[in-house]
Amino acid sequence: MRRKAILPAAAVLIGLLTACAVPLLSPDQRKEICQVVVLEKFGSPVFEPNILSNPAGGLTGAGLGALAGAGVFLPPTSILIIFTVPIGAAIGAAGGSACGIASLAHPTADADFVSVLRAADIGVLGRTVEAGFNAPRAECSHARADRASAAAPDGVIEIEKVRVGMGCMLGRMEYWIAVDWRTVNLRTKRELNSTLTRCAFTSIRNVDDWFADRGQAQQEIERVLAATGRRMVLQLLAQDVVDVECRLHSNDAGEIKAR
Repeated sequence: MRRKAILPAAAVLIGLLTACAVPLLSPDQRKEICQVVVLEKFGSPVFEPNILSNPAGGLTGAGLGALAGAGVFLPPTSILIIFTVPIGAAIGAAGGSACGIASLAHPTADADFVSVLRAADIGVLGRTVEAGFNAPRAECSHARADRASAAAPDGVIEIEKVRVGMGCMLGRMEYWIAVDWRTVNLRTKRELNSTLTRCAFTSIRNVDDWFADRGQAQQEIERVLAATGRRMVLQLLAQDVVDVECRLHSNDAGEIKAR
């Protein structure tokens, strides 16, 4: 049976820094699908706790680091994909310990983050995808003119699941958003793609400042959701290969930028 090592998402992303992926829609499909409707099937986002952000984090980091360093491989699970903690025989224990210790100063961080997340307008993700995809583009000008009803969509983008998780409570606030979604041609009922878009985000604000102003934190999450939506549109409509990695950060003005 083929086995894979457990790797933190940060390491995976670094490893994929130069990796590229082809656009999710072919040129012909981009001409056929000129207008979509987004269907949100996920209900509400799923929060995935960082297993190292707890008082036992040091033991967790040390254990996983020792296993990885010794060449012991285990099946990866989503809960073990941590964005900010390197895991290895040499630094796994230190990274896990630092993460666990930092969590002691923020014992209610998970609950507080979920509270901000639930207050955020999650619908901005779907609206951004729909507006971005349906914006006028040259390859669709003829197709739109020939359609009997400009309001009838050609396809549907189904957002099946949204997952969110935090990094460690160290320095700047970090979290990630992962979206499971697919595109279907409404005329042929054919699935055009089924994929995952994952974006890692680093805030301009540190952890304490982030939790101190929940209104601003909520607005930031909504902007990150919008940026993730724009990333999904890019994956669909890019005419050339795109980077696999999606890393975002905010600036002093609160704008969300890609690294």
